[in-house]
Amino acid sequence: MLKTHGTKWFVKRYPNQLKFLLQERLIGDLIQANFHHVLPFHPIHDREMLLFEGFPIGITTWLETSRPISYDHPKDRQDALNVLKKFHSVSKRIRHSWTEEVPQYKWLKKWKKRMIQFQYNLPYLQAFIQPYYLYTYLEWGRWSLKELKSINHPAFATCITHGDVAHHNFLRGKNGRVYMIDFDLMSRSTEMTDDLQYANRILPYVNWSLSELKQLDAFRKYENELLFYIGLMYPTDVFREWNRFIREDQYYKQRVWGYLMNITIRQFPERMQFNQELHGEVRRIINQLQGMNPNID
Repeated sequence: MLKTHGTKWFVKRYPNQLKFLLQERLIGDLIQANFHHVLPFHPIHDREMLLFEGFPIGITTWLETSRPISYDHPKDRQDALNVLKKFHSVSKRIRHSWTEEVPQYKWLKKWKKRMIQFQYNLPYLQAFIQPYYLYTYLEWGRWSLKELKSINHPAFATCITHGDVAHHNFLRGKNGRVYMIDFDLMSRSTEMTDDLQYANRILPYVNWSLSELKQLDAFRKYENELLFYIGLMYPTDVFREWNRFIREDQYYKQRVWGYLMNITIRQFPERMQFNQELHGEVRRIINQLQGMNPNID
């Protein structure tokens, strides 16, 4: 935190100039399009690039926050989702040349890499978790990836996505407005990639209820979307968190142990039921498609 002339600013170091410039351009274009759920950069960035020990430094408005956003609270879940969907609707309309430098999100490649790492870690993980659970999650991941690859889905990007919709990347100001922060993982993709990630983040807090997920206005457009249901079967949180567990030190392992037991073991019956409901939706959609086109296998 930096304080000048009584005004507070947030200071962040970026890994390279391109990362900084892309986020600066994005924030500027969002604000110009009247999307005021982001924090503006200091005007000094209009004149010069700030460097510290060779790395670019970004200075943004300091936000006085109320209590942290928690996906355990229905209002927080809804407010964060509303802001995310507003962001998508605005980012779809950004057509400036700088967007060509934003990396395209290869989500299936990332998911495969994450699953392979989880599979590699299985011999170590079996010291902590019964193999039945581990191999069930692995089978769900394999099935999901296999089916996603078999579907002819559009590879083109329709908008800029945030890339990390964890609760800590949404802040509620004392004015009540919810803000998005940390666009380090921004990419060109379809909004469904953010939506799938958001759904996976909130599902543990709604007891893996597909019906509650489908009641969200933002997700109703996926009612008959195979990609969405199959994507939800991929246990991204289990793979991500256990892979990190293996990487981190003993202090981290002790700190997250209860959380990992919760998402992996205690929620397993609800996740199994959720998975069965997803398979039911997939069969329903396939039957509809076959009714419209008998040549579909």
